[in-house]
This record gives sequence, C-alpha cells and structure tokens, in this order.
Amino acid sequence: MDKEKYLIFGSKLTSEDVDNSDLTVETTTSLVDPVSLLNATSGTDGIIEVQLKAHSDHTWGSAYGTVDAGTYYTINSSGYTVHASSGVVTIIAASSDGVNGVTVSSTANNNDFRFNLLQHIDGGTLACFPMSKFKGMQLVNDTTTDLYFEAGTGDVDAVDVVLVTHGAGKFKQLVEMVNDAMSSNGPSVVNFFIGGNGGATGTSIDAVAFNGNPAAITDVTIQLDT
Repeated sequence: MDKEKYLIFGSKLTSEDVDNSDLTVETTTSLVDPVSLLNATSGTDGIIEVQLKAHSDHTWGSAYGTVDAGTYYTINSSGYTVHASSGVVTIIAASSDGVNGVTVSSTANNNDFRFNLLQHIDGGTLACFPMSKFKGMQLVNDTTTDLYFEAGTGDVDAVDVVLVTHGAGKFKQLVEMVNDAMSSNGPSVVNFFIGGNGGATGTSIDAVAFNGNPAAITDVTIQLDT
C-alpha cells in the first residue's frame, strides 16, 4: 500500500508598524488574518515579537540596559500582555514592572511600535493537505494561481484553496513543481512553500521552498472552507 504524501503551505511571515500609539496597541489583519488567531500566550510562545522605537522620553526597565533613541528594541514577553482574541497588545509600564516594563511617551507621535510574526499559525498561515485531495489548479493572472483541494470540512460542493503568488509568467514552472512534489520519491511530507520574514528589525527567518523554487513563489494565501 502506497503511503500518503502531504504538502505543507505556509504564508509569508509578516511585520506590521503601528505608529503614534500608547500603552494599548492593536494589531490588524496586516500581521495575521484573522487577528483572533493571536491569543494570550502569543508572546510567551514566541508567536509574535513586539518592538518599540526608543525615544528620549520613554522609561525602560532595567532589563534593556542603555537604549539609543531611534532604534527599535524588542520588549520582553513579560513586559506586555496579549488579549485572548482581539489582537490587542497592552504594554506594562516600567512603574509596574521595573525590569521588563516600558513607560511610553505621553506624546503620541513618539510611540512607534513594530510587530513581527515569528511562527506560522495552524489554519491561518499554515496548512497541510494530502496529495490525494488535490483537485487541480487554475491560473488567476500572470503572477497568481489557485491550487484546489477537497474541503477539509467534507463539503463535497466546496474546496480549500491555496492562492500562490509566483514570478511573472511562471505558471508552467509552478505546474512542474506540483507534479514533481507529487511524484517524487522523497519524504512523505513536502514543505512546498513556507514563507519567511526578512525582518527589518534584525529578525530573519528564511523561506523554505520545494525543489529550489523554480516558480519564484513569494507568498501563499490559505482559504479554508468553513
């Protein structure tokens, strides 16, 4: 009996800048869609990284040492809380936590935050499909193609869709990548595309793509039937 083979797709890990905020900072779908995929342990679990551009009128806890104005610094995960479902991050003031907290400026324009998504979240930015559920693919335009799989919900009238963003005119190469992945004698689990994050703030996570990425895939969007 042949073993089932699986394709893993992961969207590009993103960063989001939220400027002119205060102790309560709200992430948006630019970081993760929906934001309800973030929960109270997203910081301590290393799912997100919260950074603040240092300003002369911030007060930083002792854990951060000397900071330079104009530079982004990572706030320790114990220096903020994440709401269970709204995507709201609340910074703990240094007056409440003199080690990990940060007291931001009372001048809104001095508070610039950056969020980095560090890990893929199952069902939102990461999905795994059995090859036996593959239904086909269709060119959307010169740089995007839909891959269709039988819906995980079991709805026979629906499909799960992976929208692949690839190099211009690379549909043929994408078809060949899918065919090679399905017919290869390699591992039973194939990381077809798992996007990384260059991280302008020093966090660098490389993308992983099958077979050298001849289709020049840059991102995938996962649309699951619900």
